[in-house]
Amino acid sequence: MFERTITTELKVGIFTVAALAAVGTLVLTLEGNPFTSRAQKFNTVLQNVGGVGPRTQVRTSGVQVGEVESIDILPKGAKVNFRVNGTIKIPKGSYIELRSRGILGDVYLEIVRNEESKEELESGAQIPQMKEFNDMGTLMSSLGSIAQDLQTVSRTLAKVFGTGDGQSTLQSIVSNVEKITAEARDIVAGQKENISLTLEALRESVTRVNTMLGRHDGRIDEIMLAVADASKDMKIFSGELKKIMTGENKHRVENIIAALDDSMQSVRQATSKVQLIVDKVEKGEGTIGQLIAKDDTANELKMTLKSVQDLLKPAAKLRIEVDYKGELRSSETQYVGDAGNHFNLRLATRPDRYYLLGVSDSPQSRRISEVRKTTTKDSTGAEITREETTSSEDRTRIKYNVQFAKRFDNLGVRFGLFESYAGVAGDLYLFSDKLSTSIEVFQFGDDPSEAENRSKGKARVKGYANLFVTPNIYLTGGADNIGRSPKPIQFFGAGLRFSDDDLKAVIGAAALAK
Repeated sequence: MFERTITTELKVGIFTVAALAAVGTLVLTLEGNPFTSRAQKFNTVLQNVGGVGPRTQVRTSGVQVGEVESIDILPKGAKVNFRVNGTIKIPKGSYIELRSRGILGDVYLEIVRNEESKEELESGAQIPQMKEFNDMGTLMSSLGSIAQDLQTVSRTLAKVFGTGDGQSTLQSIVSNVEKITAEARDIVAGQKENISLTLEALRESVTRVNTMLGRHDGRIDEIMLAVADASKDMKIFSGELKKIMTGENKHRVENIIAALDDSMQSVRQATSKVQLIVDKVEKGEGTIGQLIAKDDTANELKMTLKSVQDLLKPAAKLRIEVDYKGELRSSETQYVGDAGNHFNLRLATRPDRYYLLGVSDSPQSRRISEVRKTTTKDSTGAEITREETTSSEDRTRIKYNVQFAKRFDNLGVRFGLFESYAGVAGDLYLFSDKLSTSIEVFQFGDDPSEAENRSKGKARVKGYANLFVTPNIYLTGGADNIGRSPKPIQFFGAGLRFSDDDLKAVIGAAALAK
């Protein structure tokens, strides 16, 4: 019996160590070795965090170099504390940009490093957020749109005033302008004081603009250099385009233009049909026309869309965590099998609450030994007592966990099904959730089994603690069957926990490996 127990424990130990080694190698490959890389800590102040939260990625040059640890609310904005790998050097003059990526719109912090600076920021320093760069980009985009509008206007004027009728019209416009100028002269003479005040305000505005340009003179030079580089690229592109438009490709280009003319004809026909539909809609004909023409129908549609949006809003914020925990029980248990396994899914729509769904394969649910006594009489009439030991598996091996959890800062409560029994639990979170302790109370009353060594007591109490050695790997230990007989069962083990962000990283690494 002793040799059989040692063999079972050895097999479970070898399997657990191999699984932890494989997962540990995967975690260290994706996130780096937490024992050799010394993290640096920085912070920044954002007016609007825009979806940033704990464990949000921190990147530089498109590569993840850290993650957000915590967020502190300030009177104006929020202070974001984050850590960066110790091997990354951040020069002085660097700044933070809030960016998004992917089809899901995941938000991350981008550290834009100042390559010209030779000095490096020390751990604990604050990296500012630079907004003027984005505003200048918007200004340049607006200038591009204005230039396109001016080009369109100039072409239109050439078509209008290039004919004889256009010239006569232009003469009429000039005469009208002369009249308007005379009237404007009279108006200016009467509003001279107001115009002076307006010019003074304009002068102050120009002074402010000059001051702003002086503060960002270096950035303006960078923009002008970028424009010059773009002009060179356009010149090269025009030369390549000229080569394409001559020689053998000229006939091909003409065919493409002819095909484009045919396509434009089809577009005109489609446009005319669309115009007919729009006219019917404006008159209130058809389903769409009634929706637009009648305010009651439009209001009902808005309310329906709002209800759908409210219904889907929690699902958009859903955070999923996958948790597996293996437990190795003490060899003195009276249950067959000394290893327990727990696999759970945590579904969280808010940071302070989540739902837990899972299954457990615990020694507490395995077969129990029973001793049966039978008494018979021999030929002389003397009684003979015989004892027979049997093992039965009359109880379900798989147990279910369905729980609802609510967290209050460092304290949490849970209630629901614990290994298929109703119960409650309390959790305590310490050291930024790196250490947690839990007490679960369930399975009220005696064990319904008829075995002599069945568990007895008012309730089954299980206490344990989890210590995270990395963000995904933790150690566990504690005692089960507290407060019941025969006696408590000690256990220890290890677990793995992955969030949806970790799963995305694994899937992305697998895609790159292909």
